[in-house]
Amino acid sequence: MTIRMTTPKPAAPDALSQLARRVLLEAPPGADVSLPSAGSALENPHVYDAVARELLRAAESGRLRVVEHDTVGGLVQRLVFRRRG
Repeated sequence: MTIRMTTPKPAAPDALSQLARRVLLEAPPGADVSLPSAGSALENPHVYDAVARELLRAAESGRLRVVEHDTVGGLVQRLVFRRRG
């Protein structure tokens, strides 16, 4: 499953937290969700990386499980997660 994001790109670091929270809350529990990139608010690789890293931290606290993630050149390029229900 892929979540389509149509919000404008966030400008402030606090907006990144809100965006990561929104992605997590919109993810259906138990389904594999691919963090969107092209054509979304996460199109910028640095914004994608920041949101992906927030979701990785959420995984450490048990809110979700990381199914797959790829890092290239120090930036997270792909993240698939499963929200715990």
